[in-house]
Amino acid sequence: MIIDESLLEDLGGISGYRASAITTNSGEVIISDTQKLKTDLTEVTATFNDIFKNAHIVSKSIGLGQAELMEIHTDSAVALMVCSGEDARVHLHGFAIFTKDGNITLAKLMLNKILPKAVSALL
Repeated sequence: MIIDESLLEDLGGISGYRASAITTNSGEVIISDTQKLKTDLTEVTATFNDIFKNAHIVSKSIGLGQAELMEIHTDSAVALMVCSGEDARVHLHGFAIFTKDGNITLAKLMLNKILPKAVSALL
């Protein structure tokens, strides 16, 4: 799978940006940007992907429908994960980490713009 890595550039300009990735629904990293993160993003995205997949299962099982967004706040950061849709032709997850004081609203908007472009690139 090949996606132009410049797809993540707009996220990097948002206040508080630390890292981002586009993954398959199974957690395999397709593209990533980890310039501002001092850890293995592959392991981090795989772990958060498992949590997000469980959210998919639980939200559907209790009648809430498909999970579209996961947002986890910690003492110093916010981890975001968005889904292209379980029924999409290509089921992808977008992932980003921002500092707690970063522009999280803009980050969510940007992730939701980037993910359809990633899906289109893989069709």
